[in-house]
Amino acid sequence: MLRIFAHKSKCGVPSFAIGFQLVVANLLLLTQSFEAVLEFIQFGLTLCSFFTVLGVIVLRFTKPAHPRPYRTRGYPATIFLSVTFLMMGYLLINRPVQSLAGVLVMLAGLIVDAIAQYYPAVPAAQKATTIK
Repeated sequence: MLRIFAHKSKCGVPSFAIGFQLVVANLLLLTQSFEAVLEFIQFGLTLCSFFTVLGVIVLRFTKPAHPRPYRTRGYPATIFLSVTFLMMGYLLINRPVQSLAGVLVMLAGLIVDAIAQYYPAVPAAQKATTIK
């Protein structure tokens, strides 16, 4: 279902996926102000950053044998996670509609991904040999 987005050019660039993002971003910018688009994506970007850093911390506890190429002060209680958590709280209080809209878009993406994983694409060779 999402295979078209994985198609790469001869240089290895996922050109269709980038083009699709370009169209969506331009539609958002043409129909809304730049500030409105930023408000719409701000919570989602902050949430993703929060979970990315949190994931690194979780991996440090669950996979202690993996190499640690860098160190950070205050680990595991990083300042970044605290500030990001406060920013998400601020956005939820002061921009609840935009924040929840961003979360809904991310949930829609997760649903599409789950559907794509549940119904894997049938290869063309298999389609040709399947008799109905």
